[in-house]
Amino acid sequence: MSTSRDKALATAFDAAECTKSCYAPGDYAEARAIRHRKETFIEPLPGMFFRREAWRRLTPAERSLHLMRALARQHPTWLFCGASAAVAYGLPVTWSLLTHVFAVAPPGARKHPAPGIQCRQLQGTETQTHGELPLVPFWRTVFDCLAEFELPDALAVADAALRCSGVTAKSLATFIEENFRGHRNVRRALRAARLADARAESGGESIARAQMYLLGFERPELQVWIEDPIEPGKWFRVDFLWLTSDGRIIIGEMDGRQKTERPEFMGGRDALRVMQDERLRESHLTALRPAIIRFSYDDVIDPKRFEALLSAYGVPRRTVKPPDEAPRYAVLRSELVHRDGIVHLARESMRA
Repeated sequence: MSTSRDKALATAFDAAECTKSCYAPGDYAEARAIRHRKETFIEPLPGMFFRREAWRRLTPAERSLHLMRALARQHPTWLFCGASAAVAYGLPVTWSLLTHVFAVAPPGARKHPAPGIQCRQLQGTETQTHGELPLVPFWRTVFDCLAEFELPDALAVADAALRCSGVTAKSLATFIEENFRGHRNVRRALRAARLADARAESGGESIARAQMYLLGFERPELQVWIEDPIEPGKWFRVDFLWLTSDGRIIIGEMDGRQKTERPEFMGGRDALRVMQDERLRESHLTALRPAIIRFSYDDVIDPKRFEALLSAYGVPRRTVKPPDEAPRYAVLRSELVHRDGIVHLARESMRA
């Protein structure tokens, strides 16, 4: 390859990386020249290229966005939908669901125009632009994900949709009932909507809660504040909490890299300080003699392992399956204090 061609490609790929998009060559000769440099460039979709090493560093969600930006320029009549639109809106989509780019194409378009692209047809679909990408509207995207995904993945989307919009689970369920009656899998979507909770802080926590439900365990309270029994006036927040009928406290904590990598969870601390604070917090909480369960995403996605873990710690099970919209902790509600949408563990529950 000539030096001039190398320089031209370097400039083109620099521009693509700056715009967070894949590079689409202008002609066949240029595409062929890039394909001859397989050790340098990767072709994730036919006619779409990126530097191999830079592509390796991207998450599947980031890769989807890079591909969508390039495809949007090539196909200005397309709208992105389903999992692709959810990613563009910033909703958490399990990476294994991002095997294709999903788009709504004009009537007559091929369902699979190229490997890695799946086109759908939706009647009367409006366009909503977000991040300069043409997308199926937000709430239609949420419904499509809730109807299509299995419950753990659907609940991650539903929780995040409530969290970023301020809408309640009841309002979301009502919206689905009123606007998507007769649609395929509407009952599946309603189940996820009714279980949704804006207090979930991550997709992983949502998936864990869905697994708890599917395994028959009682639904936990989320993000509960507990006053430090060693230093009164200082408060800790736990991911999941159950109060059993005999007064025991069971705390569930989901371990994940986000707690030591994402700034919004670190409060200006470095990773070492975060881990030190976690150990100190747990040592103080043990004064309440709770059962503290720590689990990872790998534990959650292994149903047998997760069920055995929760059972070993005595997490209560649903004796009679309640309707999805039934109030939680009907018997123990007096021991959980709700203030301004935040759940606190009442002091009378903090007995040794």
